[in-house]
Amino acid sequence: MKKTAKFGILMIILVLGISVSGFAQFQTLDKLQKNADDFSEELAKVLPFNSALGLNWSDAYIGKLIPSIPPHFGVGASFGITTMNLPIMKTLMSNFNYSIPFDIGKMILPAYAAEARIGGLFLPFDLGVKFGYLPPLGIWGKNLNFDYMLAGGEIRFKLVDLKLFKLSLGGGANYLKGSIGAKAGSIPDISLGGSAYNIEFAGSPEAKLLWQTTSLDFKAQASFHFFIITPYIGLGASVAWSKAGYSVKADIDSSSGDLQDIIDYIKNEGYEINISGTGMESIIKNHAFSIRAFGGLSLNMAMVRIDFTGLYSFRDKNFGGSVGFRFHL
Repeated sequence: MKKTAKFGILMIILVLGISVSGFAQFQTLDKLQKNADDFSEELAKVLPFNSALGLNWSDAYIGKLIPSIPPHFGVGASFGITTMNLPIMKTLMSNFNYSIPFDIGKMILPAYAAEARIGGLFLPFDLGVKFGYLPPLGIWGKNLNFDYMLAGGEIRFKLVDLKLFKLSLGGGANYLKGSIGAKAGSIPDISLGGSAYNIEFAGSPEAKLLWQTTSLDFKAQASFHFFIITPYIGLGASVAWSKAGYSVKADIDSSSGDLQDIIDYIKNEGYEINISGTGMESIIKNHAFSIRAFGGLSLNMAMVRIDFTGLYSFRDKNFGGSVGFRFHL
């Protein structure tokens, strides 16, 4: 798992290539919040797709735990990636004096998890759980940090269980949380209310992008067994409740008025912002529905399976893939 976690972090660093740019000026608080709204709306579509990684086992149904000889269960781990549209994140990060130097249309979001699945007790179903966690980790000294957690579970009911063909319907829930941030030498001041007020950042500011989603997931899967390979296809749909935004840790002051005046102004204008003398944060809630196709195959070697999965999200035209290793009876 340690090697998998390091590989996931390496992937996100290579794709993002985050660096502190030259001085960039906000025009208004309206512009910052518009960018935050767009970021949250995009993440609401992408996060449930990313949280669907893990537990992509080729077998549509693994069989019963009891009564069965041998009892059917499996444990393993998987690593995968999904994409999201990069310009939205790039625009929001530019507000905090960060740049993404690569001119590409997609950003890669990694995901990894330990997994386990057991067959049903007497009835034809199986249960699966997954969990992946990375504590806040400083990269490149303490200039860049990233954290991540994925948890989920599902139940699948057998519809067809033949020697060469299986079909199941299932449902479950997933939870995904993460952030990426960096320290900067400076963050541009924010003007608001025309020229009446402005927000000034002092000290050693640190800006973060944060995201979180809880989703209900439903899927149908068919698998086919041919000697040492098991191809599979499926269709999944998710309903998700997500929130995403930014936070800034810094000493906050204003040369244009008392901080309480700024807090009152933000509240009266209806901005979704919490601000104090030590920082500001804006987390915006969204909910979304997504539908995806997935499929792939596994290589079956005695009690070991290696799963390869590809995924495609119809709503936002993003794609993903994963590889998993498991011990399986």
